[in-house]
Amino acid sequence: MNKIFTVMKKELKRFFTDKRLLASLVLPGIMIFVIYSFMGSFFSDMFGEDPDKKFIIQTINAPSSFSDDLKATGLNAEVKAVEDKDASKEEVKNKSADILVFFEEEFERKLSEGEQPSVEIWYNTVNTQSQTAYNAVYGMIYSRSVEVKTVFVLNGGEGSYDLATKEETSAMIITMMLPFILMIFLFSGAMAVATESIAGEKERGTIATLLVTPIKRSSLALGKILALSVTAIVSSLVSFVGLIASLPKLMGGMGDIDMGMYGVGTYLGVLGVIVVTVVMFTVVLSIISALAKSVKEASQLALPVMFVVMLVGVSSMIGSGGANPRFWAYLIPVYNSTQCLAGLFSLSFDPLFFLITVITNILFIALGVYILAKIFNSEKIIYNK
Repeated sequence: MNKIFTVMKKELKRFFTDKRLLASLVLPGIMIFVIYSFMGSFFSDMFGEDPDKKFIIQTINAPSSFSDDLKATGLNAEVKAVEDKDASKEEVKNKSADILVFFEEEFERKLSEGEQPSVEIWYNTVNTQSQTAYNAVYGMIYSRSVEVKTVFVLNGGEGSYDLATKEETSAMIITMMLPFILMIFLFSGAMAVATESIAGEKERGTIATLLVTPIKRSSLALGKILALSVTAIVSSLVSFVGLIASLPKLMGGMGDIDMGMYGVGTYLGVLGVIVVTVVMFTVVLSIISALAKSVKEASQLALPVMFVVMLVGVSSMIGSGGANPRFWAYLIPVYNSTQCLAGLFSLSFDPLFFLITVITNILFIALGVYILAKIFNSEKIIYNK
């Protein structure tokens, strides 16, 4: 028994005194907490009701009690009476107004005489604020209809009309999910080949043979990265094609997904983002592999980076899909790729942001090649001294 405890004590001491191993134990929990907290805050902001947010509710033939009934729901709304139904619908479609509530003419008189006057609610499902306003108004009208034992919105929703087109709805769903999933696939593809490359040669003892060849260390670093990048890009493209092919079934429960709205230009833009992003991931993971003492350690050190990529990937659900005027944000690696993909998939592609993203990532790739060359020049690091 004493021998068992001796071995146990030795292993625990090795583990808890090694900073790298200790970090691999603690960091996953910290990153999961950060990611889930971030996602929770996002979903709360997206689907929760902000008391400071004012909703624009346009009405036609609204009863006198409508505004008071709406205030009772706690919705911070500005009720505007309008006359032109078509113009109001266009404002809802363009997100200038949140919803249009169209009451049948002589609504109050018909209601008082025991008739069943109808209500039409026009909203825009791709506008989160419109969806929130619709839920509040529909719930209010439904409660009122139960109270007076009549039906305002026929058959529990037949009088509700979504002004978002099929293409807009499909683009919203795809933009919410695809950039996040794709970023994970890109990183996983690069991680599968890059973490083993240099750390594996260290373990096998072949790194010395490689370094004594009459090649500049910068050329060696660039050659390594290019070879690994080609492999990672092929893996990523196969994953992307598989993802696109399976998307209609994957999201079948969210409605009929229409992929026909994307043209060749969209897919070429996505291809460009994929290439520069995969190469950048490969550079980062190659540096980690060069710093690690073994393939196992390289994989452990890459995990925190993967969590960061996942965290940033969630920004596709928050960002404006490429229409964000704050161009400086596109100088941030990974974030810029995520937002570019969101812009392409949401059909709000901005060539300027795409160009900034590509140039920024190429500069970071060049910096990574320089750092890797410096690591190759350090015998202390490369031979684990």
